[in-house]
Amino acid sequence: MSAGREGGVRRALLVEDEALVAMVAEEFLAELGFEPIPARNAAEAMEIIASGEDLVVALVDVGLPDQRGDELARRLRTLRPQMPILMASGYDQGDLIAQFKDDDGIGVLSKPYTEADLARALEAVGLSVETN
Repeated sequence: MSAGREGGVRRALLVEDEALVAMVAEEFLAELGFEPIPARNAAEAMEIIASGEDLVVALVDVGLPDQRGDELARRLRTLRPQMPILMASGYDQGDLIAQFKDDDGIGVLSKPYTEADLARALEAVGLSVETN
C-alpha cells in the first residue's frame, strides 16, 4: 500500500486542536512530502471527508474537544477503509495499541514526536516519505 509522488500531491488530514502542535505537525508533514489539510476537531475532519478530498493518510490526535480520536478513527476507517491512520497521543498508548492491533492500517504515534518519529510511523502504515 505504498503511495508515491507520481500520483500528484499527497494530502494528509491533520486532526489536531492544539495550535502549536498542529503547526509543528504541518511542517513535519510538508517536509516528508505531504500537503497537510488541517482540522481542529472531529466535526471539521468529517466535513473534509464528506467533501471528497483526496487524502492518503490521516494523523489524528486522541484528545479532541468534540470526540475521542479513537472514535473518529473508527468512523474514518468505515468511510475510507484503505486510508492509513496514525493516532497521536501523549498518554499511555497501551489501550490504543490494543484497540487497533488487528488493523495494520492504523498506527500509534507517541507525543511529543519528532519528524523522524512521524516518518517511521508513516512508513509503518505503508507510506513512503521524502527525506532531505
